[in-house]
Amino acid sequence: MLHRKYLLAPAAIAVCVIATPSATASPGPIKNGSGAAKIVDTSFSTLSSPGGEDPILRAGNAKFGRAHIKQGGRHHHKPSHPYTRAAKKRWQGAFNNGICKQIRQYYTLYCYPYRSGTSKRTMCVYVDYADWNFHGQNMGQKGIVTAYWTKGQRGPSGHKGRDSCLAQSG
Repeated sequence: MLHRKYLLAPAAIAVCVIATPSATASPGPIKNGSGAAKIVDTSFSTLSSPGGEDPILRAGNAKFGRAHIKQGGRHHHKPSHPYTRAAKKRWQGAFNNGICKQIRQYYTLYCYPYRSGTSKRTMCVYVDYADWNFHGQNMGQKGIVTAYWTKGQRGPSGHKGRDSCLAQSG
């Protein structure tokens, strides 16, 4: 028969492993709210999000969402931040291409290289899938932070446009 000190160590390790919370827990459920938290577009889909959720667009404010994009981003350059049906199709194209760069655990960059006339451009879409608190309430993912086009399509094979997007942040 085994001595009890040999039986207790594996049991203690098992309890520690089971009781330890996961470091990669998924964000909470997405909730609609008022003001900046209002969800204005849920038509986007992707197979490559860190939390397994499709990206959403919230009304936002000067720092994220539809309001941020419509003001022209933090640099107030409206021509590079289009909010049109054609632009949204390019956003979806970026989501279809998959994650271009994982900035933080739930903060991702999606890229969509395209041509506009003779010039090469890249549509850059940043999404924050992490839990977001609005007036003390967890609203789930923050959603699309910004979306803009940039000149060029620099980046490694498979992530065409990534370096162009990172050179100019929204």
